[in-house]
Amino acid sequence: MGFSRGVVQVVIIAAAVVSCVSASKPPKSKVLKCAVCRSVVSELHDAILEVDPRKTIDVGSYRIEADGKQKVSTVKYAGSEMHMMEVMETVCKSMKDYAQARHKETGRLEAIKLVVGGSMNPRMGEYEMVQDPDLNKGLEFHCEAIVEEFEDEIGSFFKNSGDSKLFDLQEQFCNEVTSLCSGVKDEL
Repeated sequence: MGFSRGVVQVVIIAAAVVSCVSASKPPKSKVLKCAVCRSVVSELHDAILEVDPRKTIDVGSYRIEADGKQKVSTVKYAGSEMHMMEVMETVCKSMKDYAQARHKETGRLEAIKLVVGGSMNPRMGEYEMVQDPDLNKGLEFHCEAIVEEFEDEIGSFFKNSGDSKLFDLQEQFCNEVTSLCSGVKDEL
């Protein structure tokens, strides 16, 4: 009798430990990739907005035509292919300023910026931080994977994004263009 009671106690304790550990597990990779995708779109959108809208660059062929002239046109720098290439080289470094958090009302996992405008993100109270044993290195890793895999799509998407709102850009890019968020349900 004593032996079986001891076994039952061990099983109950083991089950309790497993349930505690699984409750604090970091989110699944697909959910995290979706959150990172939204943050990447946010960073790229902010980078475009930071550029003086009057700034232009010459683009075109360096090939000289038979008449001795080059075909060159002037385009806005913000969102241009050159601008997006420059931003994509550094966007993932900004993920060091992000942390995984779950929105208290919706339960949606997000990668949120910790510091906005030189001070603590004013929306931090809306979130519960998610402990990450990798110290959020996964955010930078997923960012690099997204930028590498969708480099061409990022360039053409933002070139044609116009004055779209950030939420619309995130939904279009992360759901329709990349499908990184399609099929991802917000966890509660």
